[in-house]
Amino acid sequence: MTPLRLAWSNLVHKRARTVIAAAGVSFAVVLIFMELGLLGGVGRTATMLYDKLEFDLLVTSSEYLDLSRPGEFPKARVAQARVAGVKEAIPVSFGVVSWRAPQRASMFGSPIPAGEQMSMSVVAAPPDRFDKVFVLGKDGVFPSADAARAAGDKLRRGDTFLMDRLSKPDFGDVEHVRTIPPDGRGDELVRVNGQRAEVVGAFELGTGFSWNGMLVASDTNFAKYTMRSTEQVNFGLVTLAPGADPDAVRAKLLAELPRDIKIYTRAEINAAERNYWLRLTSIGQFLLVAVVLAVVVGVIFVYQMMAADIRNMMPEYATVKALGYRPTYLTGVVLWQAVLLAIFGYVPGFVAALGLYHVASVYGGIPTGMTVPVALGVLAMTCVMCLASGLLAVRKVHSADPADLF
Repeated sequence: MTPLRLAWSNLVHKRARTVIAAAGVSFAVVLIFMELGLLGGVGRTATMLYDKLEFDLLVTSSEYLDLSRPGEFPKARVAQARVAGVKEAIPVSFGVVSWRAPQRASMFGSPIPAGEQMSMSVVAAPPDRFDKVFVLGKDGVFPSADAARAAGDKLRRGDTFLMDRLSKPDFGDVEHVRTIPPDGRGDELVRVNGQRAEVVGAFELGTGFSWNGMLVASDTNFAKYTMRSTEQVNFGLVTLAPGADPDAVRAKLLAELPRDIKIYTRAEINAAERNYWLRLTSIGQFLLVAVVLAVVVGVIFVYQMMAADIRNMMPEYATVKALGYRPTYLTGVVLWQAVLLAIFGYVPGFVAALGLYHVASVYGGIPTGMTVPVALGVLAMTCVMCLASGLLAVRKVHSADPADLF
């Protein structure tokens, strides 16, 4: 009998214990999947805004640290960036404002009074350039260039904003907020940074760890509500002409523009944001540690189950040794048993993780998603986890003494 067949027979012989052991493995698998899913969500939300902006090179302040601390630089630098090889150079601002939540219903249907002050992010750009600023199409901010231009036209009026449909429900339902007139009374009143405002349209961006809600404004309205100068911006979106060499254009910009700016490629700014969120924030560090802890918990649990199973089957293992099978055979049995437990536990854990990913994405606003690398990675980690438990438990098998049978 091969080690695999004997391992299968051991697991089938005591099904209740096998089910318990597989459930423990499944629990560890779900933990690993969720921590990796949240970790992936952190990485996706870190670059979410940049992924929705059109640029080949990004001009930032020399003091840029991350999206929440972008620094400012003179708007004139964007105009100066229109050198040979550059097709478009558009100024964009980003900030945070105080949003007065309107009256809304709780998840149980009871009314929640208006007035709660909440932080909301704002992206601002020239309203006549929206079709050049934002990614368009099915996965874009606006469905088409015409929709982007129409949205920009609405923001030409003072005191107007667009609101993200995917903002957390705490900020209010977009369609309801759009019906509130700027001269509303009492609960029916939209205020941004304490000033009356009107939501005149919607767009789709999404939420995550970086922000829970987003507004889009014209550059002039943004300056009014944030009390910032119209001559200072946070970003310059540089789009290159067809055939232009990004490295050559970047080198030219760095040579000609003053030293108060930095220039990133899309890959560089995305890498910088992911590095900040995954390595320099407590969220990223916590999730990395949580993945390690989930694996350790799984190793301990599976080891306890396998050790108990081996202890209960010591006479059988002693009999196998008495029949002349070598220790390597017994090691193979234990390790195959560990691999089978890994598979038994992985399958239900994978299915449960799919459901939890959907809940986190739809109801939590965290863009978790199952990918082939994650699925295969967790399968490999599960096998390693169970094999580590098997290696720890195999010593007990080798201690089985045929003399104890008599």
